[in-house]
Order: sequence, then structure tokens, then C-alpha cells
Amino acid sequence: MNKEQFKKFTEHLLKNNKVIAPQYNAEGKLIIDELRELSDLFLGPELPLDSWKWFMLPPKMKMFDYKKNVITEALPKIKKQIFLGVSILDLQALTLLNQVFEQDAYYQEIKKNTIIIGTSHVPKENFYQYFSSFEENKLEHLQFDIFLALQNGDYKIYTGSEDGQRLLDNSGYKDYQHIEYAGPIREEGLDQQMVSVMDAMQNYHDQKIWDDLGKRCMQCGKCTIACPVCFCFRMFDKSYLEKGSGERDRVWDSCYYNEFTQVAGVTPDAPKHRMMSTTAQKIYFWYEHHFVRTPATYSLPGCVGCGRCTRTCPADIDIFQTQKDILAARQKAKK
Repeated sequence: MNKEQFKKFTEHLLKNNKVIAPQYNAEGKLIIDELRELSDLFLGPELPLDSWKWFMLPPKMKMFDYKKNVITEALPKIKKQIFLGVSILDLQALTLLNQVFEQDAYYQEIKKNTIIIGTSHVPKENFYQYFSSFEENKLEHLQFDIFLALQNGDYKIYTGSEDGQRLLDNSGYKDYQHIEYAGPIREEGLDQQMVSVMDAMQNYHDQKIWDDLGKRCMQCGKCTIACPVCFCFRMFDKSYLEKGSGERDRVWDSCYYNEFTQVAGVTPDAPKHRMMSTTAQKIYFWYEHHFVRTPATYSLPGCVGCGRCTRTCPADIDIFQTQKDILAARQKAKK
């Protein structure tokens, strides 16, 4: 697909669909938002600070209404939308969310109304080098509808679904190659750096690392909001003025917030019981979630190496430096 064909294709998308894509805002920040003008589209190696999670797993989602004993499910009602320009790292993040929410009707309702168009641009924020360059054989382990592989200034087009094929056919472009999704697990398994951190956290615990981080961390939760694969939530019940009626919402939550770790058993003369009472415990829990529990459960990295958490942290906590500290402490303990 040459430049003229790509322009024609994107104009077709904008004419018939709601397109969400990377673009610079008035302040010069690269964001993800609805695309109004083709000239605003940015496809390149810079990674937006926000992630596609905002649109795939919204911060607030209504689950159901209730009135007396009658519950009415409230599946999200959205028009067809297209994610255009999803980087390889964010494709990996969406692939993980697809696994986590595979049985979730609310997430799946959004997913079935979303076309995902990825690109082979490797972000400069690609700290782990899971994808140091585009490799066709890795596409079979990512979920997408259309993939734009940059080659000598043009795009080689791949499809990953029938929806993607139909979209291209309807736009008048038929020169594409189909790749069948083979599941999230690559033949070589998890990235070796991820495996090393996972092994170190499972087999050795250096409390000093977490105490030091606990002294710096403010428990603001910005890292969990910025992270494209943090998916913890809580239920929020809201009563209406009419007796016996209300609704339940699902909203983002963070393991750094006190309410998240509060458990039953409060007595009038005792402090609230908490699953994790110190900042050091909370930050360790967050790292364990990403580097131990998620890969153990889904056989996928619980971190895609985008660095968004580091970029947003007001205390300058660097996730990559923390991993180096974990590995160094483990290596020292072996000697």
C-alpha cells in the first residue's frame, strides 16, 4: 500500500467510522483521541502517554440497573470504532487484556465493535526490546484486524480477522496477506529477561529494595492508570431517589489506594484492617502482579516495556532500575 493508497484508505475510514488514533494536542502532547482530520494522524516511533485501555476498558462502566428485585443488565452501547496506529507494544497489551477479560460480556461487547489496526513502528520507549524490529512470525501471537508493516516507505498489509479483510475489501484494497492467530504463547516462551525477574521474585526477597521504594512512593496510583495492562477495578453501587432502585458501576481501582486493601473485621476501637498496610507492601504487590502472577496465569508478560509508569511517576521510580536491583540482589545471594 503506497502513500496515495494509504491516504485513500484512511479517508474511507474517516468517512464511515469513528476513528481513534495517535495525534498531537494543542499543548504538543501525543495523545490518543478521536481523529477528525487526516492531517492530524501521527504514525511513528513515539508512544502516546495514555493507552488504548481507556477505550477498550473504560474507567467507568455501568453494569446493571436494579429496581426492587429486578436487575437489568446494561451492556455498553457503542458504535463501531477503529483503533488506527496501535504500536506493537500496545498490541501486546491488548492481547493480554483480551485474555484476562475473555469471559467478560461488557469487555467483549466493546471488543466486537472495535477494529484494531496495528503498525510495525517500534516505539523508542521499547525498553525490553521484546520487539526490537518487525518480524512477521511474531504477528501470529498478537490479536489485530489489520496490520501495517512499514517497508521502504510503503506498507505491506496483513489481516488477522475476517472483519479486517472486509474493511479492506470495502475500501477497494485487496492486496493483503492473512495471518491466523495461533494463540498468545510464542514458541520460544516468555522473554528471558521477564523470566529472570519472575524467577528472582519467586525465589529471593530483598526487603531493603521494597522499603527504599516505599519511602519514595506517594501511593498516588498514577502508574496503575498509565499502565496499559493494569486492570484492577471495584464495584460502586449508587442508589436512586426512588426507593429500592439504583445501579452498579465498575470503575478502575489501584492496589495503592487504601480502599483497595481494606478487608472486613473493623471494630469501633481498632484501626481498619488492611490486606497491605505499608507502602512497601503495596509496591511489592504491584511488581509481583506484573512480573509473577500475570505471566504465571496467562503465559504472557505482565509488562510490555512501554515505560509509561516511569514517565508518570512523581517520585521518579524507574521500573527498569527496580528490575536491575531485583536481579542484582538475587545474583548476590547466589554467591
